[in-house]
Amino acid sequence: MVGTLVAALLAAGIAAPATAGEPAQPAEPSGPPVAFTLGARVSIAFPMGSVSSDPTTGPLLIDELVTLSIPLQLDAGVTLFRRWFVGAYLQYGWSVLQVGQCKVGDSCKLTGLRVGLQGLFSLHDQGDTPWVGVGTGYEWLFTQYSGPGYATALDVGGWEFVNLQAGYDVVVSPGWKVGPWISGSVGEFSRASRKDSGQTTDQNIPNKAVHGWLQLGVKGSFGP
Repeated sequence: MVGTLVAALLAAGIAAPATAGEPAQPAEPSGPPVAFTLGARVSIAFPMGSVSSDPTTGPLLIDELVTLSIPLQLDAGVTLFRRWFVGAYLQYGWSVLQVGQCKVGDSCKLTGLRVGLQGLFSLHDQGDTPWVGVGTGYEWLFTQYSGPGYATALDVGGWEFVNLQAGYDVVVSPGWKVGPWISGSVGEFSRASRKDSGQTTDQNIPNKAVHGWLQLGVKGSFGP
C-alpha cells in the first residue's frame, strides 16, 4: 500500500514539472489576413521652401504667403496581416494668409488639396503600437483674391515626390485606434493657372523650386 502511494507521488512529481516546463505557445493574431481600413486625420501644417524661383527677383517663399494650414485627411485602403496598410489619401486644407497679403476690404482665400498613395507599417500586430509610413502624390494650392472692380484666381500644382510619416496608435475599443502623428513632405509646383476677368491662362512654371510641409496632428482609424 505504502509502495503504491510513493510510486504515485513520484510519478506526479515527475510529470508536473514536465507539464509546467513546456514553453507557452504564442497566441495567434485574430482576424482575417486582409481587411478594409478607414482613417481620418486633422493636423496643423507649416510651410517650407518656395513656390518658384526667379533669377531677377529671387524665390517666392511659400511662408511669405501662408502662415500655416489646417488640413483634414481621409485614408482608405487595406491592412495586410494586421501590420501593413496600403491605400490612398485625400487631404484638403484651409490656409491662414500672412499679414499684409490681403488688402483691407478685399476677400482673400487660400486652400490646398493633396491626393496620393501611401504605405504604413505597424511595429506590432496587436495592441498599442508605433508605426511608420511613406507616400507620394500630387498637390494643388488654390488662391482667390477679389475686391472692388477685380477678381483673380491663381492655382499651382505639382508632384509631391515623397512624404515620410510616423505615429503611435492607441487602441481605444475593438477596431478603433487613435494617436498622434507627424509627417514631412517634399514637392515641386510645375503648373500654374491664372484667371482674370473670365480669361484663363495655363502655363508651366519656368523656374521651379522645392517646397515642403511639416504636419503635426491626430489620427484615428477603424480596422483590424
